[in-house]
Amino acid sequence: MINNKHEKGQAIIIIAFAIVALVGFAALAIDGGRVLSDRRHAQNAADTAAYAAALAKIKSQSYTDAGEGRAESNGYDNNGMSNIVEVNLCSDTGITCQLPTGSNPADYIRVKITSHVQTVFARVLGIGQLTNVVQAVAKATSPVTSSWFNGKALVSTMEGCKGDNGAPNNPFTAGGNGTTIINNSGIFVNSACSVAFVDNGTSNIVTTTQGTCVVGGIQSGVNGVTPPPVGHCGTQININDYVLPSPEEDGYCDQEGSITGSNGDYEATPGYFNKTGNQTFPDVSPSGVLKLHKGVYCFYNGISLNANWEITSDFDGDGHDSDSEGVFFYVPNGDVTFNGSSSLNLHAIDSSDYPLTIQKYLFYIPLSNDANVTITGSNGSSFTGTVLAPASHCTLDGSGNAFSLDTQLICFDTTITGAGYIDITHTDANNAVTTTKPIIKMDQ
Repeated sequence: MINNKHEKGQAIIIIAFAIVALVGFAALAIDGGRVLSDRRHAQNAADTAAYAAALAKIKSQSYTDAGEGRAESNGYDNNGMSNIVEVNLCSDTGITCQLPTGSNPADYIRVKITSHVQTVFARVLGIGQLTNVVQAVAKATSPVTSSWFNGKALVSTMEGCKGDNGAPNNPFTAGGNGTTIINNSGIFVNSACSVAFVDNGTSNIVTTTQGTCVVGGIQSGVNGVTPPPVGHCGTQININDYVLPSPEEDGYCDQEGSITGSNGDYEATPGYFNKTGNQTFPDVSPSGVLKLHKGVYCFYNGISLNANWEITSDFDGDGHDSDSEGVFFYVPNGDVTFNGSSSLNLHAIDSSDYPLTIQKYLFYIPLSNDANVTITGSNGSSFTGTVLAPASHCTLDGSGNAFSLDTQLICFDTTITGAGYIDITHTDANNAVTTTKPIIKMDQ
């Protein structure tokens, strides 16, 4: 047998290559797995940090501290060696974010995490560390406060036509033969119906500044509106956008309200009324003067006001005092009827010890209540504050003497009727505002 001495070193070479291959497979399996695990963890940390930073931005807090703090709680402490955490607005110099076309970079926050993973087996191959770079982008849009419907005094939220889904009335009806003056404001009719604005009488409606904007069409022959209404005007809104939190959620309706006094001289304290089904308010006799203490009044079965009452939120009789006077009427069920032979002097709450969802709202009738709301004018009556009743059928009846409203009347449909005089003045300072919800949206 021939012994070839040259073959003795080949096994060593093969073994050496095999060891390198085995180390490579081990590096791929173990070090690669560690890197992939770190990447997932870093991405989750970036996501939560971006969300925390966006929330802080909306609250006018330090979004940098919030983002870095949340990343640190997830193991990325921005030590400059094993990891680097960067929290920036997408509008910052040198920061690039992939955003939807037309976006405002200042509305977005980017969190970028650079993580260095020390290797074990890959070191044999000369690779001492591997690096992960991940990022998360969150949109943070702060709430925006504005007037409802650009300050239109009379608003019909109805989107369709009479008869649609059982709708009993036209979106907006100018009826009767009285005079309605709308100062510093106008009318908005949300319906896209071919005839959304109807004139059923010889009424005279004058809007001094903003005019009448109708999304849909206008009945031909309307000549009692000055200036004439403009059809196919504006953009239709979604009725579901006009919702307030229920005051029940904050405990305003937990306690029963009360009426005390006698012989025509009464006082009322806030709370809930009429849970037993009686709509009469006040449910006492004889009729007289009822003074309303400041607060939230919850009417669970509506309000029906009898004749010969004088009801006022001006408790001391010397004009509205923001600190101690003002009312908010919440009507989750039932109709609202104010008799023209009674006098009403009602001013909304406008003090900062109540939230914006209460301030400057005189009535809130939620979407769940398609109430009939009838307000009949009487001499000396006045309303100050927004009436938000987006599912209700509202009638302003000028049959009595002149009455004044410093209000926004926001209803499903609106009818003006009667032969009297209605004076509506919309003042921004006396009416409620709406606040858009903050937006926090994650984009990777």
